[in-house]
Amino acid sequence: MAGQPFRRTRRPAAEIVRELRHLRSSPLRIDDEDESWVEGHEKPPTPDLPVASRDQLEQLRLSRHRIGLLLVRPAFEQAVTGCFVRLNINGQEELPDHRIAEILGLGELDFGYKVGEVPTNVALRLRYEDLVMLHEINDVSNLAFTIEEFELWRDNCVNQAISPPTTHMVTRKKIELYNALQCEAKPLSLIQRSFSFALKPPQKRGIMERHGSVYPWRLKHPLPLIPQPPPMPPPEDPPRGLTYRMKSSSIVLDLEGEQLP
Repeated sequence: MAGQPFRRTRRPAAEIVRELRHLRSSPLRIDDEDESWVEGHEKPPTPDLPVASRDQLEQLRLSRHRIGLLLVRPAFEQAVTGCFVRLNINGQEELPDHRIAEILGLGELDFGYKVGEVPTNVALRLRYEDLVMLHEINDVSNLAFTIEEFELWRDNCVNQAISPPTTHMVTRKKIELYNALQCEAKPLSLIQRSFSFALKPPQKRGIMERHGSVYPWRLKHPLPLIPQPPPMPPPEDPPRGLTYRMKSSSIVLDLEGEQLP
């Protein structure tokens, strides 16, 4: 009304707080003419796909050095089960031949051996090709998978109808391994005092393989030694028109097959 002063009214604090909470919980608007306000919009989860490359499987690989670190942790079996190793399937006196093997669990041996400085009789229950066998931790290589080994493992999964690990499993296993390594390790002196198995002598390894390095070249096995066959002697009655010269004698035949002086 004319002549009346304007009175400013203050909004209640509860009303202002209610509006701020509503704005804070509302999703951000995307600048697109086809997009509208969406409530409860969430990013779709990533698909769980089987590993398809060597680099993806490499994230689940455990080296012999890393297994040795996990061996003295309390969650050793849970951490290593489901991981993969590069396994030497040949004996100590033979040329090494490696396969990609999956750790299915643990077993125990009747004798002891050392992994680094840690004595143990624990063995890995490994699956490779069409076998499931116990292997010592020392049979595991420190080197990475090769392309040929990965292709052989992938073909074997198809032939044996084995489901390969998936990307979600890789993520979960990496978290498990990280948490296992954060646990407190058992003192080495306590393990040595409580170990009662007889130890077998350690195996000798190449210096680069012992330190976990990668060879900058492709290793080639030497070819087997095949003796050369003895030379064939000349025929006793050579056909006419040919000349034979024998190394062991000075006899020379002319084109007519007659002996020359």
